[in-house]
Amino acid sequence: MNIGTAIKTLRKQKGFSQKEICDACGISVNALSLIETNVTFPQKTTIKSICDALGIPVSYLLFFAISDEDVPEEKRLAFNSLNNAIKTVLLNDN
Repeated sequence: MNIGTAIKTLRKQKGFSQKEICDACGISVNALSLIETNVTFPQKTTIKSICDALGIPVSYLLFFAISDEDVPEEKRLAFNSLNNAIKTVLLNDN
């Protein structure tokens, strides 16, 4: 699970700078940078704050954070064939 990568991807797709998200969440740009590069894992409260700032439910972030290694090998083909379509629908829903 690459939650930091998912945060960075969603932040950029929604057009937010790191500073804008940090100001809304009350965390430092350095802290967000460490999260986005998967050096540190955010606390639950920080995840919720980031999702609120992005205007998405936490479940969306968790879906975007799923990587191939998280999906059982026998289900990867199905997951990968649906993954991009689901992400597009989720992003257009918000």
